[in-house]
Amino acid sequence: MMKYKLDEMISINNKEWRIAEYRMGRGREWIYTLSHEDTDGSFTTMSLNERAMDGVAKNGDVIDV
Repeated sequence: MMKYKLDEMISINNKEWRIAEYRMGRGREWIYTLSHEDTDGSFTTMSLNERAMDGVAKNGDVIDV
């Protein structure tokens, strides 16, 4: 079962990222795709595995929605 929910917001380097997608990667771990919209309307995405997401949460950067 995944730990993080779609549309949950997290903060990384003082930018808000939205969990846009999740999928099972390599058959063993959740991979989360995060999306950030810049002020000019462009989008940036990145993918993090569950271990990296746990690291962000451990540092207190998770924003409750």
